[in-house]
Amino acid sequence: MTASIIVHSNIGGPYAAAGASAGAPGAAWGIYTMTSTENSDWIILSEFSEILFVVCKSVAAGAYADEAVTIDATTKNKLVFTAGGTDVIKVMVFGKR
Repeated sequence: MTASIIVHSNIGGPYAAAGASAGAPGAAWGIYTMTSTENSDWIILSEFSEILFVVCKSVAAGAYADEAVTIDATTKNKLVFTAGGTDVIKVMVFGKR
């Protein structure tokens, strides 16, 4: 099996009425849950034009552990998962719309 695009579920996003005092035009964030099964599985998050920062944790038996992920250098809204585990992973992404 070769690396392929993976599906995700959106489980969070910015709260529109938060009234943040240090906002920036076009800034966005989202929290996602997904599963990567092969090294180099990837996903393009169309909600973003560019991903600036990402945190990824695997969830196994109620414990969280770091999950390897990189932001693609060419396609700036593409995440590449390099660990290829079978656990559910939770991903928090910050970027530009």
